[in-house]
Amino acid sequence: IPIIMKKTFILVCLSAMALSLAGCVEQTELSGETLPQKITVSGYVRYVEAGEEPELVNPGTPVNIYYGIPDEKGSVQFAVKTVAVNRDAFFEVEIGCPPAKALKVKIQSSMEGTSDAVDEDGKKTNSDAHFYGESALKDVACGSAVCFTLDMRPVSFTSEPGIKQ
Repeated sequence: IPIIMKKTFILVCLSAMALSLAGCVEQTELSGETLPQKITVSGYVRYVEAGEEPELVNPGTPVNIYYGIPDEKGSVQFAVKTVAVNRDAFFEVEIGCPPAKALKVKIQSSMEGTSDAVDEDGKKTNSDAHFYGESALKDVACGSAVCFTLDMRPVSFTSEPGIKQ
């Protein structure tokens, strides 16, 4: 019986050690699922045709949220989370944040639409356009919230040749 008990004891010790080593996984990215504190990122996304007032984007338009923690040199390796706006062109998401830290956050969005443009002869025309917008980078302390208003503008016209870009 003592030999069986020793073998069982050794087996139990080895199993416990293997389980403790398996739990030592280094976390390499920010994760809302594993970090206890959060920041809230929200905002509205609009587009602006040439010479017009801003209009709300369509529901489902994607918004890329870039976030990260600056290193000791101040550079940031960004993670990205993509969400969609609702029928009011609004989005809101929580992102995990290490306690007592601040995240650098910016948003970006793009879409296809139409806008007034000018052709190579200087005449006004309406063209298919690619709209793009990117916010300024903001510091967001852990446990707080930030709200963006992003106005996208046409960055290229695609429906016919000779349109001034």
